[in-house]
Amino acid sequence: MIAPQAFPQPANRSRERARSASKQRARRAKRRNYAGFLRVMIAVTAIVVPVMLYVMLTANLTSLNYALAHAQTRKTQLLEASARLDDRIAHLDSRERLSALAVQLKMHDPHLYAVVDIPAVQPKPVPHGIAFLGSVGDWFKAP
Repeated sequence: MIAPQAFPQPANRSRERARSASKQRARRAKRRNYAGFLRVMIAVTAIVVPVMLYVMLTANLTSLNYALAHAQTRKTQLLEASARLDDRIAHLDSRERLSALAVQLKMHDPHLYAVVDIPAVQPKPVPHGIAFLGSVGDWFKAP
């Protein structure tokens, strides 16, 4: 078995304690010097962030209001244009206008109605042969 060994203690333990204590004091002094600055920055951040958030939301709301006003104006313009076009269509389709055009073209109502027989549709013959070659009979026809 291995026998436990005693580690030698440093001779000047108080000197090391003093050195670490001075390092701790220096660290604490640095922290104290920056503590005021840190508190001010936290206070400024706590004030500026909500104000900036409010300004951002207000700007967004304003831009949405402008977009809505633009859309309403455009809708009004389109409704007016649609009404004008409906009036124009009604004018062009009016019987008075069409009868005036018919008189200018020397058209009149027919006195005699003609009945015309339309010939029956003849079905096309179904082609025979291979699909990609067509009908073989077409090859030998004279042009």
